[in-house]
Amino acid sequence: MARLLVALDDYADVEWNVFGLIDDDRVEPGEPGWGALGSPKTMLTGKNGAIFRSGGAMHRAAVRLEAWDGPPESPDGPWDAVWEDEITLSSGVLRLAAVTAGVSEETLRVGAPGVYAVRVCCRGREAALEAGFMPYTGEVVEHWVMQFWPR
Repeated sequence: MARLLVALDDYADVEWNVFGLIDDDRVEPGEPGWGALGSPKTMLTGKNGAIFRSGGAMHRAAVRLEAWDGPPESPDGPWDAVWEDEITLSSGVLRLAAVTAGVSEETLRVGAPGVYAVRVCCRGREAALEAGFMPYTGEVVEHWVMQFWPR
């Protein structure tokens, strides 16, 4: 059975329907950053970053990042959506990022540099869609859990 190593509860400011996740090493010169990964229907991962499409345009999302020593069970639901992929990390230290609001000061070390599997679960997408038509209040309307484990 997989063991939870460390977790971080943080917030992402969703802007223009997206927010990002970045490795502290960012990218090498000439490589695209998380914002240049494209406009995903759900999520896109690249070297040292990922971009996530929210259910709404402008709101605050609660995000829990978890590092595991192996494939964990899915977190308790219900979830509106669940996605899985892999991500290559140069430092293994992650933080959330926004389009214009910058990066979170909170970090989570998921492990050593390498390739990690990631499972992303989201709920509150309909509430986020509705909040997208109101002025930004900073109210949390969407909840995400991101689980990482070595590939």
